[in-house]
Amino acid sequence: MGGSAFSAILAASAFPRLPPAVYQALKAKMIPKISQFYTCVGVPLEAPEKLDYGDLDLLVTIPAPGFGAAVPHDAIRKAIGAKYANEMEGNRTSNYAVPIRVGEWGSLGHGTDEKEKRAIADNGEIYYQVDIHNCIDKAEYSRVSFFNSYGDLGMILGLIARNSGLALGVKGLKLPNPPNPPLHLTDSFDDITSFFGLSLQTYNKGFKTKKEVYEWAVSTKYFDPAQFRSSGLGFTKVKPQRTMYSDFVTWVEMSNASHLPNKPRISRECRHAKVREEALIYFNKKQEFEALSKARSDRSRLKESFSGSLVRDWTKLGECGKGVKLIMDEVRRRLGGEDGVLEYLDKHGEDGVKKFVREVQVDLGIQSNAGRC
Repeated sequence: MGGSAFSAILAASAFPRLPPAVYQALKAKMIPKISQFYTCVGVPLEAPEKLDYGDLDLLVTIPAPGFGAAVPHDAIRKAIGAKYANEMEGNRTSNYAVPIRVGEWGSLGHGTDEKEKRAIADNGEIYYQVDIHNCIDKAEYSRVSFFNSYGDLGMILGLIARNSGLALGVKGLKLPNPPNPPLHLTDSFDDITSFFGLSLQTYNKGFKTKKEVYEWAVSTKYFDPAQFRSSGLGFTKVKPQRTMYSDFVTWVEMSNASHLPNKPRISRECRHAKVREEALIYFNKKQEFEALSKARSDRSRLKESFSGSLVRDWTKLGECGKGVKLIMDEVRRRLGGEDGVLEYLDKHGEDGVKKFVREVQVDLGIQSNAGRC
């Protein structure tokens, strides 16, 4: 049910579930109204076999000529006839509560439904919830539209990606690398579907049933039903109302033995490593990933073999932090920076670095002491 955005001022019963005919009429009415304010206006493709709808989600981007960088909220509120609004600035979602006119559903064949909804609402007042998500540009508009089309399909693809050692969300595909930050691979869903071996031609034709959506999702070359899971370390808990998502999990579990082809048996860890390697190569990120890994390794080696505490112990400078810093700075200067220190460490080991540090200490005339400088 829609209306959660207005729970502080309106009861949930004020936002009835919308029959398909009512939803389609609302969409047909709202898109032209919002199109006077933005150059791109649309609605993510709805999930198949949906019996009713909680709200209308509109995506918009690029204000129409004459509105500058942002469209005034009051202009939108007035245009769609909203009585209440939760308005957000910038690249966020604003919520509008639009009153349903008495008798409005009658011409759509749902007059009785409307009366029943009004009977349980306070003062008989009921509303449409219209959510407008303002995308920063056309690229984000396309990503948000794809990820939110066909109900929970985006979340289902994210679950399949997670089962392959990757992370997929509305911002694109990433390669997790805990405890380090993930590596962004791409934000292009054309490239993402191509990598996973999913047919965009089939996707663009549309799906008539949820089963067709599920079958398309598991057609990826990286789906392995035998190793599929939806909970545990690395998996995000999904809200109970995401029924299409939970139905998919059940469908996979029930179809596992008889309908879904199993992949050759390799360990989950080995399969993840293989997919991750292929992703790095496919998205031309292998060199960047290795460079980041090397940089982290170098920082760790420096910390282990050329740190302030080690230099303080080697030089017996006690609490003389200034002297330690002078020596470390001079070591870096003579060896050509931290890369030079690492090269020297590789050639001479930690004992060699220790000897070099002491030589620099002598050259700088910094005396050992047990106290402060």
